[in-house]
Amino acid sequence: MKKIFSFAFILLVNILFSQSDVQKFNLDFEKTIKGENLPEDWIKWGKYDLKIDSTQAYKSKNSILIDAKNGEGFGSVAYALPANFKGKKITLEGYIKYENATEGFVGLLMRIDKNGKSIAFDNMKQQMLQGTADWKKYSVTLEFKENADQIYVAGILNGKGKAWFDNFKVTIDGKPIESLTPIKKEISIVDKDTEFDGGSKFELTSLNDNQKRNLFILGKVWGFVKYYHPAIAEGKISWDYELFRMLPKIDSKNFDTDLVQWINKLGTFKTEKKTLPEESEIKLLPNTKWIADTSLISVELSELLQNINNAVRQDNHYYIDFYKTVSNPIFNNEKVYLKMNYTDSGIKLLSVFRYWNMIEYFFPNRHLMDEHWDKVLKEFIPKMTATKDEKEYTLTLVELIGKIQDTHANVWGNKIFDNFFGEKVAPIEVKFIENKVVVVNLREEYKEANIQVGDVIVSVNGVLIEDWIKNNQKYFPSSNYPTQLRGMANKILRTNNDNLQLTLETISGKKEVSVVTIPFKYFKNKPVSHKVINENIGYIYPGTLKEGEINEIMDKFLDKKGLIVDLRCYPSEFLVFSLNRYLLNEKKDFVKFTTGNIKTPGLFTIKDYEYKVGRNNKNYFKGKVIILVNEETQSQAEYTAMALRVAPNAKVLGSTTAGADGNVSEIYLPGNIFTWISGIGVLTPNGSETQRVGIIPDVKIEPTIKGIREGKDEVLDKAIELINN
Repeated sequence: MKKIFSFAFILLVNILFSQSDVQKFNLDFEKTIKGENLPEDWIKWGKYDLKIDSTQAYKSKNSILIDAKNGEGFGSVAYALPANFKGKKITLEGYIKYENATEGFVGLLMRIDKNGKSIAFDNMKQQMLQGTADWKKYSVTLEFKENADQIYVAGILNGKGKAWFDNFKVTIDGKPIESLTPIKKEISIVDKDTEFDGGSKFELTSLNDNQKRNLFILGKVWGFVKYYHPAIAEGKISWDYELFRMLPKIDSKNFDTDLVQWINKLGTFKTEKKTLPEESEIKLLPNTKWIADTSLISVELSELLQNINNAVRQDNHYYIDFYKTVSNPIFNNEKVYLKMNYTDSGIKLLSVFRYWNMIEYFFPNRHLMDEHWDKVLKEFIPKMTATKDEKEYTLTLVELIGKIQDTHANVWGNKIFDNFFGEKVAPIEVKFIENKVVVVNLREEYKEANIQVGDVIVSVNGVLIEDWIKNNQKYFPSSNYPTQLRGMANKILRTNNDNLQLTLETISGKKEVSVVTIPFKYFKNKPVSHKVINENIGYIYPGTLKEGEINEIMDKFLDKKGLIVDLRCYPSEFLVFSLNRYLLNEKKDFVKFTTGNIKTPGLFTIKDYEYKVGRNNKNYFKGKVIILVNEETQSQAEYTAMALRVAPNAKVLGSTTAGADGNVSEIYLPGNIFTWISGIGVLTPNGSETQRVGIIPDVKIEPTIKGIREGKDEVLDKAIELINN
């Protein structure tokens, strides 16, 4: 029997190991089963071919071979380890050999899971191992999470080529995992509450006005108590299940009294007079004025919530934490409800309430949303309860996520959402240029000759482009409209059909064409990482840089008249400090951050820390620096642009960037829906916003249809002109 598991199934695995089992880890691949392609207890992720290879082993008998065979995607061989150990750091070591690895990377992979979701992960992608190389030892290290359920160690090949893996070794704080004594984990008080393990037992499809009002109040109160009440912070109460216990009471005419009785069961707590930071330190205050609004809620409920607002709270919370250095939020211990029933109204309402309150109290950019957040809650309570199946549920969540207007926020890796647009794609790259869908590239898979670069697509399968946008815009969460168009360009040629019927506007007039589609794949552009233009201009494309390559490049570019850094991509290497070492002769401020607060959820303050780039360096680059940006410039790319633009003679050239900067925080919603938010606020040194605004170019220029048809990169041409003038 082949040992092939779907990714969703792997997340369900929760193997229990006895102490004797711990001594039998098969990390060296030597234990095999006759007739099987994989060693004992190893499993397959992805779709590439895996097999035991005794001809290429590093030292022992066997290695594992991952062979892409010109496929698309990834292949991985994985092993599950228990997480019942104590320690601070866990390290995976292993030997890797690879051959003709292109269009991706080779690496070791380690993932730590809790409640069916990843809470720590590394796959060596940043090291960009490519090409051909003989056996060498590599390692990855993660912070060990003692509340985890499972540890996965793996070898991975992304892209094309072959890769061999051998002699894995796992240590915790330097000690081999085989030598450690497992700890017996007690079932938490939360996990002992099993009443709703099979579902919320609550269903409804239509709501009357009283139910709508009570659900709105319940959603706000449930979230406020979750993050403000000390009893919830202790992790002794399943707050999801408490919501399910309250839902049947929404028909009550005395619902506020029911809420008071419910909250009082949590017990008493100490209170204190609250003080806020200095006004100059505050970026955003909590939205808690409603708890004193007795036109909204009863006097008794209002008094209780105000008392909770003044409760003494500790720095630890069961459901929320912050990363130690960057301080973006970590949403802990949230159940993913992998087997949810999509007629279960309670779990669907939990999705809305969970997400709404995460944004309400821990999204640093909530003040930049166009719609009032309370209005969104009122809108999506009936909208979510009316969903009938997984597809409607997923699309409704995508629409809700879009309301925060954050390009980092979307539903990622979701088959239902991906299939909504289609499993096939026309092998043509298009972009919105001058507000029209323009063909900018014909992929190598394109076998026909009836479309040219520069042709404008007027309709797809008879649907006008403007109508397609109107119907689908809500499914493309984005910080701004240009980035939303970027997302739509990536989906507009998706379909489940074998052909797409396109109406084109060409140089010679309109015409109808039929394009044969192929199974969907991510098309990859791989420009060279650097080159010299006209002998006097250095050009860097950070999207294909290899680790440490920037030093070698800048040593060759120091005497050039100008430098172009093309950030119309996502950098493969973190350049903020390494490149600025060459561009500055002093330290300079380039950014400010705002972060949230566990003790006062919803409060965001400006971090009291100076973030500077550069150094004293007499031999710095003295030519002009042009930084190219557009809607592809997102997150780390925007952060890099902010840092580079403080260099002398630097200008940002191009168009609106994605407007989604700052480290991301993961959010899991019922049905194992995975999304992100921008987890910290990123400001310029003078305090102006970058979220949604993006990096504003010093010189604005965008491609034109005429330029595309002539094969020009007008943005790059303008950069060259600025350097030479």
